[in-house]
Amino acid sequence: MLRYLRENSGNWIIKIFLGIIVVVFVFLGVGSMNSTRDNSVASVNDIPITVDEFQYAYRNLVEQMRTRFQDNLTDDLLKALNVRQQALNSLIEDKLILAQADAFDIAVTDSELQESILAIEAFHRDGQFDMELYRQLLGLNSLTPEMFEQRQREQLKKHKLQDMVMSAVSVSDLEADSFYVFYNTAVKVDYIKVDPADISGVTVTPDQIQSHYEENKDRYQSEPKRKTAFIRYSPQDFQDQVSITPDQVTAYYEAHPEEFETPEQVEASHILISVEDTADEDAVETARNKALAVYQRAVEGEDFAELAKETSQGPSAEEGGYLGKFDRDSMIQPFSDVAFTLKPGQVSEPVRTRFGWHVIKVTNRFDAQVKTLDQVAEQIETRLKQEEMQQLAYYKAEDAFDAVIDGDTLEQVALLTEKTVQTTDAFDQNGTGLDLAPAFEFAQAAFDLQPRQISDIRQIGTDYFLIEVTETIDPVQLPLEAVLDQISGELEEEFRLAQAKTRAENLLEAVKKAGKFAQAALENDLTVSTTDWFTRNDAVQEIGRSEAVIRAAFALTPKQPVHPEVLQTNQGFFIIAYHDRQTPEPDEIRENMTEIKTQLLQAKQGQYFQAWIDELKEKSQIDVTPGFFNE
Repeated sequence: MLRYLRENSGNWIIKIFLGIIVVVFVFLGVGSMNSTRDNSVASVNDIPITVDEFQYAYRNLVEQMRTRFQDNLTDDLLKALNVRQQALNSLIEDKLILAQADAFDIAVTDSELQESILAIEAFHRDGQFDMELYRQLLGLNSLTPEMFEQRQREQLKKHKLQDMVMSAVSVSDLEADSFYVFYNTAVKVDYIKVDPADISGVTVTPDQIQSHYEENKDRYQSEPKRKTAFIRYSPQDFQDQVSITPDQVTAYYEAHPEEFETPEQVEASHILISVEDTADEDAVETARNKALAVYQRAVEGEDFAELAKETSQGPSAEEGGYLGKFDRDSMIQPFSDVAFTLKPGQVSEPVRTRFGWHVIKVTNRFDAQVKTLDQVAEQIETRLKQEEMQQLAYYKAEDAFDAVIDGDTLEQVALLTEKTVQTTDAFDQNGTGLDLAPAFEFAQAAFDLQPRQISDIRQIGTDYFLIEVTETIDPVQLPLEAVLDQISGELEEEFRLAQAKTRAENLLEAVKKAGKFAQAALENDLTVSTTDWFTRNDAVQEIGRSEAVIRAAFALTPKQPVHPEVLQTNQGFFIIAYHDRQTPEPDEIRENMTEIKTQLLQAKQGQYFQAWIDELKEKSQIDVTPGFFNE
């Protein structure tokens, strides 16, 4: 990273430009053009992917995710997203796609190249392409216009090839119709639940505990532990190096007016008469009449808060229906629209939402306001200073990681970056034994490493770490006395589950023999309940998220109403039966046909192109340097 960029990264204007252009560089896979290294991390049909290409792609991908996730980007998230593998995969696919583009003689004209560059907003000033800004931003990324234009030409070639491959994909009306019906058909099921928590009288004997312990000794061992050395780069280390000028504060204020606006608000209370969104007309009208009666009492002068406590079926009933202050976007429509038409003291006639009928009373209104620069200057200065300190800490950690890549030891890296190597006592995977916070995240990062391996940059909280495992401590067998209560609890839960499953299976057999769902439940002191409507993409709230439940529910029919097996979820054991099914109306399908076809086409094109790339990979010679991901 250029020193100029680091020294000026606190300028929010520079950050905006770089935030936009980094996406371009990520997809172009631009690497360091001044590198002298010739070693590679992988090769694709004998075309090398260099360490520099990988490191640049990896860092740009991390920066892109940092822009997207901001403070929520952690090492655990980076690990879950498998960013290192993503970076390498993107480079492998780039090599394959460009090779295929050349094989098909796909070319990009100078006018196409010019048009694409002129359209990049990162190079615009006052709505127009600015050559000086163009050269400045390229220079900040160690690129000449010739380098960037070559890679932009390659990117356009890739797009042309992608368009050519995906042009073979189409979606028929019948296909779109079937897709929409499949994912928007809804069902209700009746169910009988057998809850393991209701099983009582479970006992565990000492012999059972002893036998379980002997058969599962490998499960009852002490936790593995690690000792580490680390270097910590904290934003607070740079507090004295950062100062924010009044001009920076003013510029930020003027560029982000929406942050300092308070929209128009009302203060209101409401009374809710609940009715399901899918209720029939009679139920809806009955609820409306109740709401009208409440409205009439309110306009005749009864205390609204007391009315709410007496009649409201909403969660705010105990507070007299009080909702506090809210803006237009904070409430569901048309509730919000009606509330903002009322004057203080006015009560609305009943308003229908998916929750039911609402009677609304507005008690106050507040005009939209914009905080002055003087009111928020200190807040802006604090924010900009923290951001710049955060960046300086990251760039110092980046210098350190560069040295690790070059082969320096942790002690050498500490000297280079003017830091001290710190050490820990032994700790387990949960962080127990660590004298630093947050301990859990540090421990997770350390347990990802091999002995004597130095990590890449790990963000833990607001600080950045380089971590090296200096010692691993293997688990040892725990004596029975240390795990007696644990085993007893585990066996009780196991026996309770087994008895609940057996009870559910016996009940299912009774249902099959009697042919009467409700009668079998009643004879076993259980009740039959009915779910709300759900589609294939929904969780069944009353039963729990389970693909097996979804598949079973949509396989039920009036002729085969009972699922032939007991279903288990995290909420217990269930026997389910057909209740009702709703399919989308033809008019609804026709109204959504254009959108359906567009969505389905995009999905099919993406799948088709990825399958095409996967086939290229299978036919290609792709070699990754052994141990690369363990470095």
